[in-house]
Amino acid sequence: MAPTISPDNSPPHPEGAVRTKQYNPDATLVLVGFVGAGKKTLGIIASVALRRRLIDFNTVFCQEVHASPQEYIAQHGAALYREVELKLTQRLLTQHQSGCVIVGLGWLATRQQQELLNSFAQRHPVVYIRRDRSELQRNINISKDKFVHLYEVGNPIFEACSNFDFFNLTQDLENWDGMPAAAHMRLKKAGSVFIAFLERIYGRDTSGVYSANPFTALHTHALQLPVSWLEKGKVDHEQLDSGADAVNILIDIDPKHGVPELAERLAKHIAILRMYARVPVFVEVAASQQTELVSSDKFLKHLLRLVPDVLVCSLSCPSELLRELADTKGSIRIIAAYHIPRPLSLYDRSADAFELLKRAENLGCDALRLTGESRDETDNLACISLRHGLAEKAKFPIIAYNTGNTGRSSLCLNPILSPVVLPCCRSEGISLQSAEQALAACFMTPKKLFTIFGRNVAQSLSPAMHNAAYTACGLPHQYSSVQSGVLREVNSLLSDGKHGGVAISLPFKTEVLPLLDEISHEARDIKAVNTVVLEQINSETGHRTTKLKGYNTDYIGIMAGIEKNLSPANAIRAGTSALIVGAGGMARAAVYACLQLGVRHICLYNRTASHAERLAESYRHWAASSDTPADLQIAVLCSTKEPWPQHLRQPTIIVACLPALEIDSQSPVQLLLPEQWLQSTTGGVFVDVAYGRYQTPLRASMNDRTTQGWIVVDGLVILLEQGIAQYELFTKRPAPVHVMRRAIQQQSRTSCPNSPSIS
Repeated sequence: MAPTISPDNSPPHPEGAVRTKQYNPDATLVLVGFVGAGKKTLGIIASVALRRRLIDFNTVFCQEVHASPQEYIAQHGAALYREVELKLTQRLLTQHQSGCVIVGLGWLATRQQQELLNSFAQRHPVVYIRRDRSELQRNINISKDKFVHLYEVGNPIFEACSNFDFFNLTQDLENWDGMPAAAHMRLKKAGSVFIAFLERIYGRDTSGVYSANPFTALHTHALQLPVSWLEKGKVDHEQLDSGADAVNILIDIDPKHGVPELAERLAKHIAILRMYARVPVFVEVAASQQTELVSSDKFLKHLLRLVPDVLVCSLSCPSELLRELADTKGSIRIIAAYHIPRPLSLYDRSADAFELLKRAENLGCDALRLTGESRDETDNLACISLRHGLAEKAKFPIIAYNTGNTGRSSLCLNPILSPVVLPCCRSEGISLQSAEQALAACFMTPKKLFTIFGRNVAQSLSPAMHNAAYTACGLPHQYSSVQSGVLREVNSLLSDGKHGGVAISLPFKTEVLPLLDEISHEARDIKAVNTVVLEQINSETGHRTTKLKGYNTDYIGIMAGIEKNLSPANAIRAGTSALIVGAGGMARAAVYACLQLGVRHICLYNRTASHAERLAESYRHWAASSDTPADLQIAVLCSTKEPWPQHLRQPTIIVACLPALEIDSQSPVQLLLPEQWLQSTTGGVFVDVAYGRYQTPLRASMNDRTTQGWIVVDGLVILLEQGIAQYELFTKRPAPVHVMRRAIQQQSRTSCPNSPSIS
């Protein structure tokens, strides 16, 4: 337990350390917080992911004085400890300005230490790691009364020492089926949320979807999530990945216990949303709490500490506050919102509307949202005219719609971030499904056909997966399959104006390349395409042409299967090795996935060794002509009797890219990996891309090794992950992941009753 020393002074900056607009990409990161909050664990995760040196204050202290803080205090007293602590803190912050992650500073810091951290935070992110208070009390191991006092003293100090808040979610996490997640997976999920949080702080792109930007005029939608609903009993978090383009947390509750406690709860809500939703997170104070919370400039500034993707601010706020928020927002975007208690038709083309636009632009906002209250349906059409009039002069997106029951049609006609609600909350608004169905009924979303084409696709699960997603999101599209052994038969699909895309299956993923107009750089590197998007282009003369764009989502599926299931003990480092079994198109995608994850040592095994050597040589040539680091090593194992190469570490990533059945046979592929290739002391992740049977012999043998640390990833997981990316490329919409997962789960159980679950 850390020393429980009372601070000698109150915090110098009760509202938190001053923020900067942007941080240097390699600026040192500092994590502060109570004992047991998980600072060191998150620090290790951050140091590995960001490739930085980890500096633990307690470790350095022990090295300096040959005693722990507790032992030093017992021997020399608290006053002398504070002197040593302050000198060491100053030295660490001075000598490690970049390329580091520092943890362990600021245990109920003195005023001098707070001032050091505040000064450091001018150019560096200092993050306050929060955790459930019950968890903190259990870890500190003191009585409730003592903990309450400790928290009341320590919390404002940590807030004052930091400029960001992160809520550590490592307990009570569940799998999609409601079962408690394994310890390493809880840590994995919490770690991934933390890394995404840090990426936003440093201003890097953290998009988890392949769809359009939600601020584009493509009829995007923001899912409204009131805090009051989030705090009602048990919430099905899976449905948060609903297919909307963003999620918007509406702060609609009265802060009965004070703003600080509400801010702490919001930090937890945002962390949960980051855990389950892949789209941008917005934060907005609901109209019912505008007077109570928006008037508190401290609260709005505190929201920036949570690093939402977007902060919605009332344009009625003082200009000084809005300008300060815009100056310190970093990568956060600000929507200036203004509500008119009458129809927007009265503002159409008026000077007042253009004055609001000019004010929002001058204050540094990133979008303007105008809302009104309609009296009848004719008021809604004026929203279109108002938006177009403002958009002609605006430098950023314009959002305009009426609220209330009679304003619902204006929500459907508004093309940018119209609010929608979950199906269970239909009485409070329009669901995404209803909004998209309305657009389809007005012929604003034309029906598109999508087809999977290949030699053996009659039993493919892709149509069920995609069609379930279209239905759930209200899209009018249809996905089917065409089985053929002749590539030229795909031409009728690629030239069909009703088609929006074609999924290419074996054996045509490479053969289709010459037919395409444009190929993504990933697909070109892999030399295989499994997704073709048919983009309709209108020329200036009105002539309409179709551009065929090729992508590869196989590598995305494999990469996700590896990344999401590789335990922290096997995090990818400089010496990590991978084994790819097979030498076909999926093997090419698997090698590329490993390279994208940072693996530089790869071995290939295939029964026909010459095919594996050809694949290895292809990637060696690619690496020599690209920006890939020169330490890339790709070797071929010619026989299962060969030893694992001595100069390489044992593989912690294995990807089996083999069909479930022998070609032109119903006999399963009989391959087992030799013991000498499976000697990793920490196990690893085994990904089997095959699906359709309950167990391949290889997968069954790896299942027997789960007690040795091996995590087995079924081919249905890869199908889902690549299907998510494919859906988003086809529709330009985020995929409803939980719907697609359950669809292939049900379909696979129908075709194979003993099929495993997808987690």
